[in-house]
Amino acid sequence: MLEIYCDSSYNENEDSYIGCTVLRGGRQIHQSTTRVPASPENNLECELDALDFAVSLARIFCGTDKEIFIYNDSTEAVRAFQAKRVEIEKEFPGSGVSLNFEYIPREKVHQATADSLSKKFPVFFLDVLSFEVESFSRREDILSDIARNERSVFYLEKVPEESTNKKTCYRLVIRSFKKILSDDRLYPIKKGGPGTQVRAAEQIRKDLSDPEIRSDLEVKGVRLENSYFLLTDETWGLRGTDNQAQSILPTTVPHRIICDEVDRSPENLFMRAERFS
Repeated sequence: MLEIYCDSSYNENEDSYIGCTVLRGGRQIHQSTTRVPASPENNLECELDALDFAVSLARIFCGTDKEIFIYNDSTEAVRAFQAKRVEIEKEFPGSGVSLNFEYIPREKVHQATADSLSKKFPVFFLDVLSFEVESFSRREDILSDIARNERSVFYLEKVPEESTNKKTCYRLVIRSFKKILSDDRLYPIKKGGPGTQVRAAEQIRKDLSDPEIRSDLEVKGVRLENSYFLLTDETWGLRGTDNQAQSILPTTVPHRIICDEVDRSPENLFMRAERFS
């Protein structure tokens, strides 16, 4: 499967740019920043140019791929290309190509990368392993494990009083079923670049790989092994399009990523776990 995430940055009376990142089988194989050749009059025209460029990239990289997904964060632009999908498919070599245009929020990991590229921010290839996301709402095994085995649950909270229009501040909260074990680590992340959630996760992974920090957390009762990372509204952008997500825990640590599709709050998780205590 080939996936292309595209975005644009419209700059009135200046050059506008398109950012694209291409993935095959979940691994990034291309990223680019390209100046919009014409002079778009508004943001929608710019996004249409971005999708048109993404189609060109799809022709270049499709190879033997029969399923192609192109993502953009403009609903109007996506609808315009969905309407002419069949005609565009005919332009691809061979037969049986399924071309799909889909809307995706800008905070999603790879769309955030495309957005950053359109603003000419350098973005490194995202080769961080992702994990399957498990819904805990009807999983008695997960809820009972958290309640009865005192597993550590990691999640992020946004700190409004420390956040500004130039930075977002996150608090790392680690708690067991009974109590909060640690909530004193703050992560102020400057806006711009490959998404604040992505960079917050990267910084936290580095910290949780530090033996000294891990030792301090262990004194507080935190156990990284067999722990859980809870996806909340503050970290929903780490989730991809295929039920996979990047974690804030190091990939070498055995853990699971959990969420609830409707109520993403920590309170919901621990309320559901209470009946297994």
